[in-house]
Amino acid sequence: MALLKAIKKFCLDCYGGNSKEVETCPDDCELWPLRFGKKIKKISPLKSIKSKCRWCMGGNSKDIKGCLTPNCAIYKYRFGHNPARKGIGNQNFNKSG
Repeated sequence: MALLKAIKKFCLDCYGGNSKEVETCPDDCELWPLRFGKKIKKISPLKSIKSKCRWCMGGNSKDIKGCLTPNCAIYKYRFGHNPARKGIGNQNFNKSG
């Protein structure tokens, strides 16, 4: 599932699939600005997801690795990286430069 679609699904799941409830949810969630699955300037979806996962795991970033909810819509993005982009970028980077 694409990154922003995963956020939208997470928010729908949070409110039992009720899109009207998602519209009126309080703005105290890291994912709140992205809840409709649309990109917002100056807001990183990956950082927002990592922050939400840290909150879910009691505030400890190290515990994110041990998350036991693989069916969560944002599970594969929990480390703040997009696994679909693994290996993309800087492929020709030469350290000896």
